[in-house]
Amino acid sequence: MTDNAQNNYPLISVIIPVYNGEKYISETLESVIAQTEKNWEIIAINDGSTDTSQTILENYLKKIPGRLQVISVENGGVSRARNIGVSAARGIYIAFLDQDDLWAPEKLQCQINMFFTNKSLGIAFTNESIIDQQGSIIREKALKFDKKNRGNIFDHLIFDNFIPISSVILEKKLFMAIGGFDPQFSLAEDYDFLLKVTQKVPVDFIDEPLLLYREHGESSTFQKIDRITAESFTILRSWKVKKPQLFRKHFLKYQLFCLKFVILKIKVRIRQLFT
Repeated sequence: MTDNAQNNYPLISVIIPVYNGEKYISETLESVIAQTEKNWEIIAINDGSTDTSQTILENYLKKIPGRLQVISVENGGVSRARNIGVSAARGIYIAFLDQDDLWAPEKLQCQINMFFTNKSLGIAFTNESIIDQQGSIIREKALKFDKKNRGNIFDHLIFDNFIPISSVILEKKLFMAIGGFDPQFSLAEDYDFLLKVTQKVPVDFIDEPLLLYREHGESSTFQKIDRITAESFTILRSWKVKKPQLFRKHFLKYQLFCLKFVILKIKVRIRQLFT
């Protein structure tokens, strides 16, 4: 792709919600700047931060003029922040990135090539590696993908939330047609959103760890596991009402999915004891 930094209509809008993200946001922004695909804009939504996040973002306005929009709002949660960001986006495609995650330099280019070669594609996502607070890799290529993870995957995704939201790219028009993220969810919002999307369109993936997902004690998984579980089960119950036959057909998968949350809660509790 060509370097089109001053294009009034960027190809890709990168949506980054920021809430007290001073520790990692600079590194996250740099991972976008380092992309081999240059036809992008960043929309950072400062969701009521009380730290120095706003100052850091303002410094990047000077560093990459014309490439970054900063939208400051009162704290309203990640779903609302992303929706605001997408509403302001000028790109054909939307890419999501959390404030503490990183991208490999070739991520955007690889995924955009997928859309150009498959016109029916709804979502493109990637594998991930897990990194620690210092950015060192804890687990490389953390997810296991096969043919059931591509195409029409709704029946599989509902019992195994395997798509990292910071790896996702989709067209803006699809996002708007779906209605964006539901503001009632702030921790399992990606699960809800991806189910609504994959019910309608096929997906595909790149089985390379182009996302570096950061695990740290301040992340929502470790701080709010009970709320993540509650939101996930609210979402599951709503789909169970809509698709009771699916849940009867995959009763064992449903039970195993529920068990995963129990195991996750135990792991988090154990980790909290030793940190």
